[in-house]
Amino acid sequence: MKPAPESESRPSVGVVIVNHNLKDTLRATLESFLAVDYPAFSIVVCDNGSSDGSPEMIRRSFPQVHCIANPVGLGYARAASQGMAHLAPDHKYLFSISNDVTVDPAIFRELVQAAEAHPRAAILGSKVYFHDRPDILWHAGGRVHPWHGHTYHYGWERRDHPRYNRIRACDYVTGCGYLVRSEVARQLGYLKDDLVFYFEDADFCYRVRAAGWEVLYVPTARVWHKTSTTLAKDRGLQLRYATRNNLYLLARHRVGPWFPFCLAVHLAAVLPCKMALFLALGRWKNTRGIWRGFRDWHRGQYGMIRE
Repeated sequence: MKPAPESESRPSVGVVIVNHNLKDTLRATLESFLAVDYPAFSIVVCDNGSSDGSPEMIRRSFPQVHCIANPVGLGYARAASQGMAHLAPDHKYLFSISNDVTVDPAIFRELVQAAEAHPRAAILGSKVYFHDRPDILWHAGGRVHPWHGHTYHYGWERRDHPRYNRIRACDYVTGCGYLVRSEVARQLGYLKDDLVFYFEDADFCYRVRAAGWEVLYVPTARVWHKTSTTLAKDRGLQLRYATRNNLYLLARHRVGPWFPFCLAVHLAAVLPCKMALFLALGRWKNTRGIWRGFRDWHRGQYGMIRE
């Protein structure tokens, strides 16, 4: 890792990584930054009460990385905001990334070059591949469908292709690898803490766009993602957060040219179809997770879910 001050006329980048009990995966992420070809960046890891020795591993193996060891889990959104607030005063750009990715050595050169060339772009997202299938795309920009509110990634499960190789505006970019201007992040108050997990990145992008900035996908900035490591062991809880927060996103930002229609279709068709599919597959916990997510949204209940 390189020192934070700007050098070689390159704006400095502050990297934020949130971790919880993924010591080995985090190690691989940090090791990938050792090869990053950029003269001015620093890293902070916000650890959410890990019990697997993650903070000790960071201090022992990566002394140049600053670790904020929270005694308890704060949730992804709040911990990411914590790291951004720590780094923002000393860096022009912030790079938010999850603890289950590896990065291309040119990641910052590509993202910063794009940001400097597009002064109205506040958030710039990476091209993301599956880690175990390094030529298959996981994310090439995100979209929230204006008619039914379902979110999806461009290029998902497709082999990389020249059609995914142009910079373009999109609804949102995934939180596992995006650059944001520090001044904008500070003005908007960082991520919405009580979303906790899922859609906090999309909400941030929508707030950025509402403030008059652009969200861009940058195909030359590449990362490889080990998918579904955060809540993968509890799919029902994962779906509860995702359902609740997806509905929050639609309602808060009035997605779609006819927002009431979009929300009605999502409630009357998208969610029932998902629940029916999981029931047919015998996955009752998944169906219950979606129902509980809808109930949380309807009651206005956000924040960490403790069961």
